[in-house]
Amino acid sequence: MMMGFISFYYSIFLNSHIMQISAVNFVLGATSIKQVPKDGIPQLAFLGRSNAGKSSLMNALLGKQIVKTSGTPGKTREINFFLAENSLGNSFYFVDLPGVGYAKVSISMRDDMASRIKNYVEKAQDLKGIVYLIDIRHGGHKIDFETISGIKNAKVPILLVASKADKLNQGEFIAAKRKLKENFSLPELPLATSAKTKKGIPELWEEINELLCF
Repeated sequence: MMMGFISFYYSIFLNSHIMQISAVNFVLGATSIKQVPKDGIPQLAFLGRSNAGKSSLMNALLGKQIVKTSGTPGKTREINFFLAENSLGNSFYFVDLPGVGYAKVSISMRDDMASRIKNYVEKAQDLKGIVYLIDIRHGGHKIDFETISGIKNAKVPILLVASKADKLNQGEFIAAKRKLKENFSLPELPLATSAKTKKGIPELWEEINELLCF
């Protein structure tokens, strides 16, 4: 009986700390920096390897299946902008960047996608930060280290987030977070999330609000 009450009140706590989104709409898919919105509304971008679960996590944050997901990695080729408004009346863009490190496209296509990401990160005037996803099971790949280094060189705030936390048991989960902390020389253990169970979503919203200055 006591466990039931604990679960009930934890559910209330969880829901109260998840940002309430009152509206969200797809605006455009940009193929060049010239098409990026310049309306002064803050932008938060999501980046990671093609199979890191970007789209699923964005949908979990927004509470709506609006970002297209696919069983085939590498489907996102454009820079997709989703305009959202929270219950406090704050507007912001969630920006879905093409995944990095996906090999099953032509070299020219891969180079073009990398160039779009680089131009956006370096030139987008309203970009407030980047949420960089890493599958918690893999500890980071060479392309992750290279991409994060490039973002830091561009002086853009970056938040490293471990995704797919539901794929590990408790022991594996703790070890994987410690490995990510060590591999990326983080000051503390990374935030771990699961789009499936909503683990870490309230905590991630707190970090996002800081980046967006809400």
